[in-house]
Amino acid sequence: MIVVDHREPADIVARLEELKVPVTVKQIYPGDYVIGEIAVERKTISDLFSSLVDHRIFEQLERLRETYPVPIVLVEGDLTEVAELKNPRSFWGAILAFTVRDHIPLIFTPDQEQTCQALFTLHKGGWAEVAEFGLRHKPKILTLDQRQQFLVQGLPSIGDTLSENLLERFGSVRGVFNADEHALAEVPKIGEKKAAEIVRVVTAKWEGRQKRLEDRPADEETS
Repeated sequence: MIVVDHREPADIVARLEELKVPVTVKQIYPGDYVIGEIAVERKTISDLFSSLVDHRIFEQLERLRETYPVPIVLVEGDLTEVAELKNPRSFWGAILAFTVRDHIPLIFTPDQEQTCQALFTLHKGGWAEVAEFGLRHKPKILTLDQRQQFLVQGLPSIGDTLSENLLERFGSVRGVFNADEHALAEVPKIGEKKAAEIVRVVTAKWEGRQKRLEDRPADEETS
């Protein structure tokens, strides 16, 4: 289910329904779209710039980070419009602040149709498996804190914020890995579902090569 704020364009809702995405429209805040643990704040380029002028965007994003495990800013529009802004450096400064300082992902779409396609992809979730198993990168040089976070982020659905929450709660990587399901569920933004999956992964018996041998067809084993 995608929950859509009632102030969002009706055309987007209609297009999502055409794409066979279950949608419910109601008043939500913060965020414009909520998909499970993901919250998307949609801004046109002009909306983003005006919200920078009155500093409204920073409060919105802070609330978004406090409320949802995965906040995303979706910037919609033709980027050539940036050149027409009175102060384009303010726009790019904000983009860099969100990504570099605040670690908030940004998505750029050229129009409403591609916004709908991005929301559809988020809803389907196929990107999550690619991100978890294909794109996890370990830099060559890590501080001790970064190494600890990297280890904890190997757990299911754990990113920067949740790894910090876990390490602050249990004090060490070993403490996180040894925590039981009840204790994990009490950590902010973890909850029972994530806690159960973490415990399952940490405590599951390693089958490795033996499992692969058992899964081989009988004719392959005797060839």
